Amino acid sequence: MATENGNLSGEKSLLTSDNGVLTLSNYRVKYDAQAKGSSKFMTITLDAVASCGLVTQSKPILLVIAAICAAIGAVVQHDRGALFGLLFLALCFVVAYFLTRSGVITISSNGGERIDVPTKGMKQENIRSFVEALVEAKLNFIGKLGGK
Repeated sequence: MATENGNLSGEKSLLTSDNGVLTLSNYRVKYDAQAKGSSKFMTITLDAVASCGLVTQSKPILLVIAAICAAIGAVVQHDRGALFGLLFLALCFVVAYFLTRSGVITISSNGGERIDVPTKGMKQENIRSFVEALVEAKLNFIGKLGGK
């Protein structure tokens, strides 16, 4: 039975993500997010968690293009306009690389449902700690580890 704050009877929060949308308790993982007129609330009980992890994506080709622009700029040093144009273009590609990097925490259930949490604004070490804590909580819940 749920209490006033939405927790189940005997439920204790173990860890909350940096951005506050993902909570790990001794019974389940809760995702509660609102953005731009939409919301998503989802829970997966610990015994139903099939997998969890961090998936990141970047486009290193943008850095390669930036290096090529800088190298061409070094060759055409005598033409100041072309030099500044190529260096500006190289800087744009470096900025684009950092702006297009993304990451998602993915928690899948046995039934096929999935919680995907964008990691924007979260620290890498906290994300990894959350994933490890989730695995440990699940193993404790199902009796595979000596509970704490």
